[in-house]
Amino acid sequence: MDKGLFGISEDHFDGYLSLDKKFIKNKTASYFFTAKGQAMEPSIFDKDILLVDRSLKICNGKIIIASMEGEFICKRFFKINGGVVLKSDNSTFRDVHVTSEMEMVFFGVVICVIRDVYGDFCAS
Repeated sequence: MDKGLFGISEDHFDGYLSLDKKFIKNKTASYFFTAKGQAMEPSIFDKDILLVDRSLKICNGKIIIASMEGEFICKRFFKINGGVVLKSDNSTFRDVHVTSEMEMVFFGVVICVIRDVYGDFCAS
């Protein structure tokens, strides 16, 4: 058996893998978002595709999508001392302490990050 990249032989491939079956548990509650900015680096980078499930319970430490003052944001969710704090993975961004005065709607939980490592396709 010919060993390819990193010594992986063909007998190690599982065949076709449906990403829908692997990641989408609730089709009617699943949405795709495109990440913008550097707030969640190094976990999520600008232009990454985020698969978000609205049916999942939002709990501590999970990456979530929320609408804050009409604009979508991606942060980690934490309940601290009875309040909610949204944190970026990039420490140069400030925490968001959610107050009752804020226009905040929690949209869903990020369950998968899809990153294009190839970039623009090469011309033949």
